[in-house]
Amino acid sequence: MATAMLLGISCQESLDERCERETREFNEKKCPAKIADGVTIDSLVFEKEKRTLHYFYTFSGTADDQDIINKANPRKLLVDEVRNSTSIKTYKDNGFSFRYTYWSASTKKKLADVTVTEKDYN
Repeated sequence: MATAMLLGISCQESLDERCERETREFNEKKCPAKIADGVTIDSLVFEKEKRTLHYFYTFSGTADDQDIINKANPRKLLVDEVRNSTSIKTYKDNGFSFRYTYWSASTKKKLADVTVTEKDYN
């Protein structure tokens, strides 16, 4: 009985292992994917050493405008989004960070790069 319990415990995924698996599965099944007009999620990467979920997006068409993105204040929007999101609650409860990188489809330049840390969303 004790051996079975130990085997059950040792076979369970750590949260980091789960995150690695889930990001890999997300990329295989859903990326790239258009999530809004002019916005495509390209990939999601788990940066294990930083415990950060890193989302990569490409903006195209009318969304591909540096001035519009700057005026929208992506940092504030993303902090609010992470703070209010229930789908990432487990990761927030464990102090993960969330990074968002936006790329221009037309110029291939970085439009924004925002990291939301535990001190931002708590």
